Amino acid sequence: MNLTYLFVLIWLAFLISSGVMLFSRGFLLARVSKTETSTCRRLSTNPNAEYVLTDEVVNEIFKDVNASSNLCLPQKSKVIVLVVDALKYEFGLYRANATDPLPYENKLVVLQELLQQNPDHARLMRFRADPPTTTLQRLKGLTTGSLPTFIDIGSNFASPEINEDNIIDQIVKNDLPVVFLGDSTWTDLYPHRFKRSYSYPSFDIFDLDSVDNEILKHLPKELESKDWQVLVAHFLGVDHCGHKHGPMHEEMARKLGEMNEVIRSVVAAMDNDTTLLVMGDHGMTASGDHGGDTDDETNALLFAYSKQHRFYGNDSGSDSEMLQQIDLVPTLATILGVPIPYSNLGLVNFNIVPDLRVPHLNKFQTLLLHSWQNAQQIYRYFFQYALENKRTFNVEQMDHLETEFILLTHRVQTVYNEVAFKSFVRDLNTNLRDILGTCREIWVRFDPTQMSQGLLFTFLPLFFIFLVVNNSRPADFPHIFKAKEVFYVYLINLAAGVFGYRYFKTFSFKTEEQGVIFFTAISSAVILAFHTLRHWTSIATNWSAVKRFGHMPTRLLLFGSMAVFFSNSFVIQEAKILSYLLAAAILLLSHELLRLSARLDFRTKFKASQFLRSTALRLILASVLAICLIRFAYTLFRCREEQGNCSDFVNTGGAGFSLKKPGTGKTYILAVVVLVVYTTLTRLYLRSCGNLTGNLPNVLLARYGPTVASICAGGHILLANSSIKHIQRTHIDAMALVIYGLLLVQIIVLSWAPLMTFVLPPRSSHTVTINGNESIVPEIFRKMKRMYEGDDDERRSHIPVVYGLATVYSSIVIAFGVFLALVMIVLLEPRASIGLVVCVAVGAILLSVHSILRYRTATSFESCVQPTFTALVGWFLLAHFCFFATSHQTTLSQIEWRAAFVGRTTGIGQSNLVSGALVILNTFCGPIFFFCMYSLLSTETFSLFALFPNLIRSCRSGGKVDASTSMSDLANEAVGFDMTRGELSLYEYEDVFLGTGFKLATQFFMLQGLKIFCAMLACTIHCRHLMVWKIFAPRFIYEALATFVSLPALIVGYLLVLRIHRGVDTLIKRINKAKVH
Repeated sequence: MNLTYLFVLIWLAFLISSGVMLFSRGFLLARVSKTETSTCRRLSTNPNAEYVLTDEVVNEIFKDVNASSNLCLPQKSKVIVLVVDALKYEFGLYRANATDPLPYENKLVVLQELLQQNPDHARLMRFRADPPTTTLQRLKGLTTGSLPTFIDIGSNFASPEINEDNIIDQIVKNDLPVVFLGDSTWTDLYPHRFKRSYSYPSFDIFDLDSVDNEILKHLPKELESKDWQVLVAHFLGVDHCGHKHGPMHEEMARKLGEMNEVIRSVVAAMDNDTTLLVMGDHGMTASGDHGGDTDDETNALLFAYSKQHRFYGNDSGSDSEMLQQIDLVPTLATILGVPIPYSNLGLVNFNIVPDLRVPHLNKFQTLLLHSWQNAQQIYRYFFQYALENKRTFNVEQMDHLETEFILLTHRVQTVYNEVAFKSFVRDLNTNLRDILGTCREIWVRFDPTQMSQGLLFTFLPLFFIFLVVNNSRPADFPHIFKAKEVFYVYLINLAAGVFGYRYFKTFSFKTEEQGVIFFTAISSAVILAFHTLRHWTSIATNWSAVKRFGHMPTRLLLFGSMAVFFSNSFVIQEAKILSYLLAAAILLLSHELLRLSARLDFRTKFKASQFLRSTALRLILASVLAICLIRFAYTLFRCREEQGNCSDFVNTGGAGFSLKKPGTGKTYILAVVVLVVYTTLTRLYLRSCGNLTGNLPNVLLARYGPTVASICAGGHILLANSSIKHIQRTHIDAMALVIYGLLLVQIIVLSWAPLMTFVLPPRSSHTVTINGNESIVPEIFRKMKRMYEGDDDERRSHIPVVYGLATVYSSIVIAFGVFLALVMIVLLEPRASIGLVVCVAVGAILLSVHSILRYRTATSFESCVQPTFTALVGWFLLAHFCFFATSHQTTLSQIEWRAAFVGRTTGIGQSNLVSGALVILNTFCGPIFFFCMYSLLSTETFSLFALFPNLIRSCRSGGKVDASTSMSDLANEAVGFDMTRGELSLYEYEDVFLGTGFKLATQFFMLQGLKIFCAMLACTIHCRHLMVWKIFAPRFIYEALATFVSLPALIVGYLLVLRIHRGVDTLIKRINKAKVH
């Protein structure tokens, strides 16, 4: 039965997750990549070429310009592309009057010098990126000319090879050799395309120089080489400096100074037939991050320079202030004389195209041909895409665009002078930008079918969890979920999934995934409905016993947490809202307990000394402490751009922690102190429980492991953020790897020998103890007399003493939590790690208050082991509050990518899966930690009263208690069983305990499911809201990911309880067997 519950949890988790996945497929649609490629006949001035450009050819072209779409004019120059990752537009501006420039200002002086010396040969423009502003998506846009989709950000950890037509493939296919140096993302996207490549890993954001230095080692000889037509060098130092220090740090000044010298050296070495393009792929925020859609992130810099040939001027009709990044692709194709990639949506910007005369053509004929070929390519792609995706396009809008295109095809035949050209190009560019706008709308158009199915299939399991599980007693679960029936449920779902995969097209589903989810969800809903009807009598009976308006304040708190998703201002202020709700939940618990415990008779004299010793005062102080800790967490919140004056985490050039100036690293020192206090208090608690006695593997690990891990974590916090020079990264990585290793050992030990107990061998009943001056004969006589009379002490000598048995369940969960928390602490920023420990402290207070309340209100073992609804909601709110207390925000630009490299910067384990797992652990540390520890809500009542049995007397209601009355009798009278036995009672009532653990996990499933359902519903309602992509979509993505990690965390928490229970069962059987023998 134990594993049956586990398989039911996995089944329910699959149903909820599949509903969320289906909704995301409809809400966050991905653009369909086209595999078609563009081709053209390359015209040449070489008489021996296949297609020679002559006057006759030109006359034929302008007889019918519409037939010229498959022609490419001759190449204008070679190209050098220097990509400086995260080169923000402001980094290239020059402030002549700045007396005290910021670290990033006036460092690229070579750009200003070239602009002043040769204004017609140089261009400095704003390079506008489309969100999301992650490097992978930007490189896709820079090479394909297409728009990235919103959900593509998830592939930033796995760079798949691009199968869409792109500028790199067009260059290579047209026999123009390409050399690449730098970020290995290029070689992941375009393997085997380059004549020579010098690629290096790009994800070590702590390393500012290695990749750049390797590029500089090979760049001079490549500049001297004559066997390439395109050279690409992608520098990473500026981006890594932004992530590590921010743009206001002195290191940023150093890296920009290095880039200035690189540009200067390239300008000096390039020949007269080469065009230089210096660009950033995206910008960065004030804290050095990127990924979102703010102006700081989307405004990169583009600088173009040509030694001999001037660029076309403003009379070309192109924008001279800003270049959209997708415009780079057709512009490069124009310079190099290759076809524009098939899926391109950008326009040729002639302001960075060398004004090189093409034989037999005048200037405006050249510009007209380039512009019209660009237009025909865009029209061809757009209308073909529309033809294949008819239902996603507005018919009237398509008719309007097609009409305009037909008119332009007639107008292009009549362009014979400069005035007509300017008028035509202006209207043409307007029309092409309208197409671009239409495509933006298309690729954020929603699939209402998948969205509605996702909402339905997420709601159904939640509804049946509420009916079947929430309204059933733990003792009923063995009759509801039988092992054989659960096995058949899996078989039915497997058959339904295979059927959906095989016949998805028959039912007009778009993908196999949709078919599988649809049929498994329908079959599961039918099964759950059958279970509900079969056990409706007991469900209805239990449901009727629930007060209709019970727990109303707690219900309002839960409603408030769910209502956050429906208002953009609530989402922006969610951290504060959660803090208020969490504080209210703790106050509700305390109020209910004080109402039951405090008995103040104002008719008698108030005794201050008695009140100071009372449990009531301690509860008040504990609640006040919890609220103070929650309020302290305000200082750890990370702000959002929408809140204004968002400078909490702006790096202002601080030097980090320094041994010589410890005052510069107060946050780091406080983080280490808090870490040490946490591990020390946990160790003291376990020792007082008797769980650190003996030499079992888990005991030894819990005794020494946290100490070693805390030393390593403290050292990592101080050294990883230290301003001390020349610290080897291998030493810092080793500390993190030790902590990872200890967690792995903990998991192995839990699987093998989880218990933290020590069985004291029973004293021999035949042992005789005497003092040195006594005779042995009388003592032997007394011993024989006691044995003959059957003394109780003699009988007790056969009962073994077991250390740690009163906390046998909770101690292991707490020890596991320590190692898990230490891994999270080393992944978090120093101040974020403080927030995690603060949340753990709040959780400990919540458990203590709830444990006493549960004892005061319980009438049986079942009610004692089942947490109150207020505690359940409080724990749930705390798990999500921890997300904000650890300095996270629900914006894409504030993802802590740094965590992906903790312990791995020296090349150890370059797995993208590991990188993603570390970022997930960092981002969702709160839900993962508290949901793995959820069983403490059931066990802490027993361990608390076993450790502090006087609480049984102090919490007794009604009058004075006879001092001679034993604690066991008091506990039996109050709750019907001996509370002093601690968590051993959980083993004695194992069916109820394990059933309650299962019920508690499903209740958290229901709460998390309701949360993600509300997020999905809010996105559905606000899908046309102005802030849908700015606020609601990122919030949904975060909540969906939180769901995908929370449900497995709850399953892990229940699996941990099952493993401990099996270990306890083995221990008890071994002791009983020893007693029999």
